[in-house]
Amino acid sequence: MNKRDIDRLLIVGPDDGESFWVGGHRITIKVGSADTDGHYGLIESRPSVGSGPPLHVHHGVDEAVWVIQGQVRFRCGERDFTVGPGSFVLLPRDVPHTFLVVGEQDAVLLGLLTPGGSERYFADVGEPATSLIPPPPGPPVLDAVRRADERWNTESVVGPPLRPNV
Repeated sequence: MNKRDIDRLLIVGPDDGESFWVGGHRITIKVGSADTDGHYGLIESRPSVGSGPPLHVHHGVDEAVWVIQGQVRFRCGERDFTVGPGSFVLLPRDVPHTFLVVGEQDAVLLGLLTPGGSERYFADVGEPATSLIPPPPGPPVLDAVRRADERWNTESVVGPPLRPNV
């Protein structure tokens, strides 16, 4: 083992990271690409029951999701499926995808974005989370979303969000 390897040691506690309110749920950047030589970014997302983003695409970025808590319905391309705690989902780059938290319990998701960098998307479009209470709902700031889409090679809306089955 060389000194550079041990110098890269990173320990992140449960309350560590930079948190933002995005679309009504809290997203925390646990590890940024600056910490991983650009290889990946790691986020913790806490969406509530009934919430999820619009159908969107990350160009050039794979998104891996590990479901820690809750039941989550995903759409990736033409496939719809529901997974629960302990499940892993790889959402490949350039494929439209979304999710919806279903069931009775809010979700906790751990997301790995590779290569890293696009975890900063949430800082660009979100509002800093200075408390555990979300801000009042409001429309997204479209200029911020457009700038973040361009910066991070993302299309934030290519279709509607999933809706609960009625």
